[in-house]
Amino acid sequence: MPVTSRSRYFNHPVHRVRDASGEEHEAISIRPAPAPPGPSGVTQHLVSGLESVEYLAWRYFGSSDNWWRIADANPLRFPLDFHPGAKVAIPAAADVGRVQRTRKV
Repeated sequence: MPVTSRSRYFNHPVHRVRDASGEEHEAISIRPAPAPPGPSGVTQHLVSGLESVEYLAWRYFGSSDNWWRIADANPLRFPLDFHPGAKVAIPAAADVGRVQRTRKV
């Protein structure tokens, strides 16, 4: 099943499925489940198609307003430079809104 690098389905896994008549064919999942966080609490996401930092924030955190969390987790990359095939660090969703004090008062 050829999928070009410009397709939003580029790098999505291809599955063998059976249709109602029992015939087997290849299919691509439309929205793959997000990968579980790694040991550091950060998930590596492979950007595909037209995914933007706002879309990734909506997908992983439920609100596109949290785009800055992804930008903070990728300090050496401008948020608008997420191109298909790039790996983007996604912080753990449990950390959303958590403030950690690093100095003593």
